[in-house]
Amino acid sequence: MLVSARRLPAYTHNLREPGSCSFEQRVFSDGANRVNKQQLQRRLASCSGYATLYRTMDDTFVAAAPPSTTRPKTSGWLVATLVFGLLWFELINQLKAEWWLNPQYNYGLIVPLLVIYLLWKRWRNRPAPAVPRTTALFVLLVVVCAALLFPIRFLAEANPDWRLLSWVLALAVVTISLAFVYLSGGRSWLRHFAFPILFFLVAVPWPVRIEQIVIQNLMRAVTALNVTFLQLAGVPALQHGNVIEVGSGFIGIEEACSGVRSLQATLMISLFLGELYSFRVARRVVLIIIGAVLAFVCNVARTAFLVWIGTNRGVTGIEAWHDQAGMTILVVCLIGLWIVSLIMSRRDAATQIGRSNVNFAAGLPINWKLLAVLAVWLIAVEGTMQSWYRSHQVGDGLRWAVRWPDSENNYKQVPITSEAEALLHYNEGGGASWEDTSGHQWVMYFFKWLPGRTAARFVKVHRPDICLPASGRTMERDNGIRMLAVSGVNLPVRSYRFDDRGVPLHVFYCYWDARSSYENVAAAESEDWSARGRLRAALQGRRDIGAQILEIVVWGYQDDNEASEALARELSQVIRRS
Repeated sequence: MLVSARRLPAYTHNLREPGSCSFEQRVFSDGANRVNKQQLQRRLASCSGYATLYRTMDDTFVAAAPPSTTRPKTSGWLVATLVFGLLWFELINQLKAEWWLNPQYNYGLIVPLLVIYLLWKRWRNRPAPAVPRTTALFVLLVVVCAALLFPIRFLAEANPDWRLLSWVLALAVVTISLAFVYLSGGRSWLRHFAFPILFFLVAVPWPVRIEQIVIQNLMRAVTALNVTFLQLAGVPALQHGNVIEVGSGFIGIEEACSGVRSLQATLMISLFLGELYSFRVARRVVLIIIGAVLAFVCNVARTAFLVWIGTNRGVTGIEAWHDQAGMTILVVCLIGLWIVSLIMSRRDAATQIGRSNVNFAAGLPINWKLLAVLAVWLIAVEGTMQSWYRSHQVGDGLRWAVRWPDSENNYKQVPITSEAEALLHYNEGGGASWEDTSGHQWVMYFFKWLPGRTAARFVKVHRPDICLPASGRTMERDNGIRMLAVSGVNLPVRSYRFDDRGVPLHVFYCYWDARSSYENVAAAESEDWSARGRLRAALQGRRDIGAQILEIVVWGYQDDNEASEALARELSQVIRRS
């Protein structure tokens, strides 16, 4: 229908938009007497009359709705997600066994979910993408790190426990991701998304040497503090390494009581809470320090409670309260850290970034050619590696088993603690003690891991030369490896001599898997867990090999040769081919 000239001002005043014909409002707002009819006709003609007016009204309604061109390209998101998902899957697959099997790193199972949440949180507040100032350097970083993926995956498949490779792989994946972020949004995006990506590194297991130094120092510190508390309470107590001697017996401070688990967990939570509440750098550092102190204090309180229970009720009292005390202290520690972060968040005046208003109508800004090359390379690396190991896969080599000497004098089974079972995750094993005809006391442990990625993952960090000094024994010498032929099997046996509070203690340790032929000592030493042995295992395509260890302890032999001869006699009764 037609619209009269007197009603045009109402429509044009309410519905006009920038770029539409807005002269009607000015014309009719001054009244009909101030505008002549010819001028009105000329201006209406310039907009093609009333038809143009209706088109302007329709365009106004259409502009009020979201245009279809601003919808993100889902295909681009899907491709990018698949490529980066494959890249990060390689890293998570390398670390998942350690997260799952090692209680110290169980917290790593939730870190990928926290990373995804933090990325989503930062994506909502992302700044506008900027043009990268330089692209050659970051493209080179992607190329170099991607090239490193092949030797890393090649070695890691045969050495899943090699933490050095885990760190190199993690740094390569993180560098590739950060480089793509920079190439997509420039320095502003790199600075904005760096923390969520770097946060993943908190879940990578520490190098073994650093980890053992921290654990041993924490265990000694906790033991010394508990001895001091007992002495202040009037309870006689002596410290032997990580063992406390009290009237009721000996109380050992194990790795689980060192506090390293709570220390690593609070480090992860502190970093997460600092990002969650958008703290400044200084406040994040303060929160990390508070978390570390809180974890140490809570662990000392826990061990002090257990030691007091053990002093008054014995070992059975400790076993009854061990798990409950640990869970209670962990909850108290985490709640305390959360309360501290809430208090700090109220006093922090850091600017909270609002939701982004940036229009990304052009789709996901990413270097698609470089992403395509990365995808092809990842598939080629994984395919080549799987083909190599499958073509060299062989059955189990010569294996042996033990025959428990249950006919010996005073034969007893030695129970394996639940903590040791949770740490080692062996498939078969156990312990036993007995006396020989000369009256010497023997103790034997045997553990076997079936073929799989978890074989011997934690064995090499729980050797006698590492664990026994922590229990108060003093190692006098390492006599090295000697080959013992028992029941047609060459066993590489490493012997140690310790001082057990004035009594000579000989420990014989045998680690065996299919890496080595064990033809001689040189083969056993060079192909065990050295870098050369690890490389040779990869070149031979050996994985899923399984492993087994035998550890025998005997007291009372003053001469090392006599102890070795006695070992040979006992092994002839114990070892059998399988």
